[in-house]
Amino acid sequence: MQYSNNYLKNVIFRIDFAQPLGQGKKQIEDFHNFVKEAFPKKESIKRTVLHAQVVAKKDHNKVSQSTENLTDYKFSDETQTRILMLEPKSNINILFNTYKNSKELKNIICLVIDAISKIYGEIEIKRTGLRYINDIVLPEGNTFDWTAFINRSLISCLDFVHEKENLSRAMGIIELNRENHKVLFQFGMYNPDYPNSIAQKVFVLDYDCYTTEELKTSDIIGMVDTLQKDEEELFERSIENGLREKMVVVADE
Repeated sequence: MQYSNNYLKNVIFRIDFAQPLGQGKKQIEDFHNFVKEAFPKKESIKRTVLHAQVVAKKDHNKVSQSTENLTDYKFSDETQTRILMLEPKSNINILFNTYKNSKELKNIICLVIDAISKIYGEIEIKRTGLRYINDIVLPEGNTFDWTAFINRSLISCLDFVHEKENLSRAMGIIELNRENHKVLFQFGMYNPDYPNSIAQKVFVLDYDCYTTEELKTSDIIGMVDTLQKDEEELFERSIENGLREKMVVVADE
């Protein structure tokens, strides 16, 4: 389903490179030119990494240290609602602080993957992940009554606690092994005021779908479709009609 409103706090897409990418000035500028329509702002971020190596000797261990100066790149829109981080040595990730719909998400991911392919060619990806973090805040009603909004199976642990005024957190974790990817699903009342007792009606539905199967750049969009479909189906199973009414259904796919 598609909704006119949502409770998504963040949506994060990330790929980890099997090998470092080139960091030439022209490559970075060309990459930015390809993604500038969605991420017009560019910022260089310098950092120093400390490397330590332990070598076993006959009578002692020898520790050698070295430092490496790296430059990462942050691209964003004018309002910082979406941010693209490129760490050429290791990964690239896109953070959506405001989520419109699945079509926009896929279009932007396609834009970034296309830019990588044009600048760096067909590269190997060792991990691909897509994460949806729903932060459901309801200011009205009993703080611990989620019956109309969340699947009963996900809130049953609240029945165990009689003295709810003492409850500071109630979280659950489910991990699933799919045919070609994995799911880490975290849910519950995480409590933004932790470790104080729960005072706000807030529930998190956090779906992290990922694969460590090695992929080529050209395989990424197909994998994104798989991960996105799984997360959307899990979300629909997690909620009740009371929440759908608040989000307002606009299409049923």
